Amino acid sequence: MSVVLAPGASVQNDLPLFRAPTIGITTDRIQQLIRILGDGGWHTARELKVHGFTDRELRELVENSEGQIFSFPGSPGYKLFDFVTEEEFSQCASLKNQAEAMLRRYSRYQRRHHKHE
Repeated sequence: MSVVLAPGASVQNDLPLFRAPTIGITTDRIQQLIRILGDGGWHTARELKVHGFTDRELRELVENSEGQIFSFPGSPGYKLFDFVTEEEFSQCASLKNQAEAMLRRYSRYQRRHHKHE
């Protein structure tokens, strides 16, 4: 299989898998989100859009918040970790399950790739 690129495009920079984040994560932006979440409740992405956050930016802010902002697949939204209950924390096991599933898929791809070498 070959990849056909647009004129001037490069594999490393233009395929979605290798594209660098399009937004700059700043301490100010993380702090703004932390202030909003300071009421201790869950806030949906839809609610946070009112403050100018995009879905992608929220995911990147969570990833770069050093564990201060809590969210996981299937969660009601975003919440400060300091306010997370034991029950809410136990539900984030979906992150571990998702990671394990992704590693299994990668292993299958890797085995298949090595068969073709």
